[in-house]
Amino acid sequence: MEKGVRFTRERIDSIKENKDRIEGKAKVEIDIRGLDVKIKGEAVNVHKTVKILDAIHDGFEIKNSFKLLNEKNQLKVVRLKDFASSGRSVEKMKGRIIGRGGRTKELIEELSNVSVSVHEDRVSFIGKPEEVSIAKKAVGMLINGKPHGRVYRYLEQNQPNERMI
Repeated sequence: MEKGVRFTRERIDSIKENKDRIEGKAKVEIDIRGLDVKIKGEAVNVHKTVKILDAIHDGFEIKNSFKLLNEKNQLKVVRLKDFASSGRSVEKMKGRIIGRGGRTKELIEELSNVSVSVHEDRVSFIGKPEEVSIAKKAVGMLINGKPHGRVYRYLEQNQPNERMI
């Protein structure tokens, strides 16, 4: 199977730098021409590689994107523009989600066992479906103006039992 994906200039360099690692881990061949990436291999491996590339496009580090090789993990994206209004700008929402010094984002990741990326106008999650659901709810609470302490309590009360691979 063969599939093509187009990237931004900002993200294509990450693909180029990690091409050999991606090919080795995902068991595919990657051909990069300009901003276009062509993936060749068995259908299941091509599909997983597209998810990995989507994660990189959404701002994840390569090591976190490789978590998508585990079929139990998924990539989910929340577009902040969908929640923006005149009083709630995307930048304000991002600030609440990231927190001072990145601490809120770190706590969401730690307590939900999910990798989180806040990039451009979206928040993306990698993890098992039930864990992603917990992290998404916590982010939704922050977007809707709930106090950080209340969000942290929610995360503590809903921690998953096992850690992500």
